[in-house]
Amino acid sequence: MFVRALRGLAAASVLVVAVASTADAQAATKGRFSVSGGLSLPMGDFADGAGLGFVLGANYQAKINDKLEFRFTGDFGRYGGEDDFGIDNTTMFGAMANLIVPINTTSALKPYLLGGLGFYSWEVEGTGGGSVDGSDLAFNVGVGYNFNWGSRSMFTELRFVSLQTDPDAANFLPITIGMRF
Repeated sequence: MFVRALRGLAAASVLVVAVASTADAQAATKGRFSVSGGLSLPMGDFADGAGLGFVLGANYQAKINDKLEFRFTGDFGRYGGEDDFGIDNTTMFGAMANLIVPINTTSALKPYLLGGLGFYSWEVEGTGGGSVDGSDLAFNVGVGYNFNWGSRSMFTELRFVSLQTDPDAANFLPITIGMRF
């Protein structure tokens, strides 16, 4: 699973570097890196076999123009399992390419909308020691807020992520807070 995740992240990184380089060339400001973390709530059928999880992320974001930004996100998530289903835990590595639409406001909280496509590698470990893994396409949509905390540029966001597993999608809701550098 780890090798597949690295291959997927490497392929996505090549695409992101190409797009981000173009975006940086057009942007009035340089791109920024950020880190984030938070809780992730499994939804639907995924919630039947997985408990509350956590997610950690690293992002690169660049302005395309005044009304549109691009962000590449790499995520790591882990969910507890449900003994009734014989699941010990579920681990996910993901890469998403998102478009972000900032919403103009005079408020100290600067809202934005986001959506994008990506790729996740996942592994479900059973309580008996066995496991199953795979790699699938995913999409996400969400809303967030940029704000300053002292001299730090921060953000918080809520996303709906749908991992297109077969036969049913694994849906989850990461709620994160992050800091830009």
